[in-house]
Formats: sequence, structure tokens, C-alpha cells
Amino acid sequence: MTSVTFQAVVEPARGGGHVLEVERELAERIGAKHMTRVRRTLDGTDYRSNVASMGGRLVLGVREMTLRAAGRDTGDTAAVTMELDTEPREKDR
Repeated sequence: MTSVTFQAVVEPARGGGHVLEVERELAERIGAKHMTRVRRTLDGTDYRSNVASMGGRLVLGVREMTLRAAGRDTGDTAAVTMELDTEPREKDR
């Protein structure tokens, strides 16, 4: 499966939480757009999420527990690897 790797800054999200910006060109390389499910790693910590369009940008949401597991916080730069998530999720079964 095709993946992309990039660096992103952990940003606070409106209404709480955190996001990482994804360049459109990188998202398009794997066929991702708004609400595409992806698997990714954040500094080696695996998790699943969606690409979302927010304020004209594409972003990935990051849960607090994922940030803690990766040893990252707001303002930190993190290494991200992302690929499409084609496996069903619990709520889809």
C-alpha cells in the first residue's frame, strides 16, 4: 500500500483537541481527501483517523492519548507516515 511521510507541527484545534496539517499534494498522492480514513504513525505511535477539511486546509485530528504516547505536545514537530485505511472499523461491522 502507498504511504507518504512528512513532518508536521502539532497545533491546537478550534473547540479543543489537536491537529496536524497535511499538504494537499501529499494527501492526493495516496488518494486522500476530506473524510478519507487513514492509518498513520506519529513518531512511531500507530493510530487511525480521518483527513478533514478545516478552514481551507486538510488536517488530521490527534487524540491527547496519542500525543502522550508519542511524547509530543502543542507546538512540537512530529514525523508522520500516512496511508489509506481500508480495514473496517468496529462501528462499521
